[in-house]
Amino acid sequence: MLMLASCISQTPVSYAKSVDNLVIRFRYKVHIINGLPDNAKPLELSCHSNDDDLGHHTLWKDQEFRFKFGIHFWKKTHFLCNFSWGSKSLNDIIVFVNEVETRTCRETGNCFWKVETDGIYFSNNDQNWEKRFSW
Repeated sequence: MLMLASCISQTPVSYAKSVDNLVIRFRYKVHIINGLPDNAKPLELSCHSNDDDLGHHTLWKDQEFRFKFGIHFWKKTHFLCNFSWGSKSLNDIIVFVNEVETRTCRETGNCFWKVETDGIYFSNNDQNWEKRFSW
């Protein structure tokens, strides 16, 4: 046991970082955040995969809907959402699909989507946002 502890404590940092890059994540969490400026009109959304219907959700300002799941190795894990805000709508927005989000969200295991007045933004860390869709 002492020998094992000694080996682990002497693992070079560069080796530990390269092992981190090889980690395969099996579970992910998708967060959908209402980043709209007020509660005059709520964000309405419904999400589903080929296997699961996650239902209809009404999000008020700063509220979040999140769901977690395990990825499939032999078939595609694929989640779509429909968004509406007042008279605006976006349908069949892919919020998670193997081979895309498994790369971009691997480090944290989280995929964040924020709905703003001009569109929908993506982040893998809830800090740096990239616009993916416009209304």
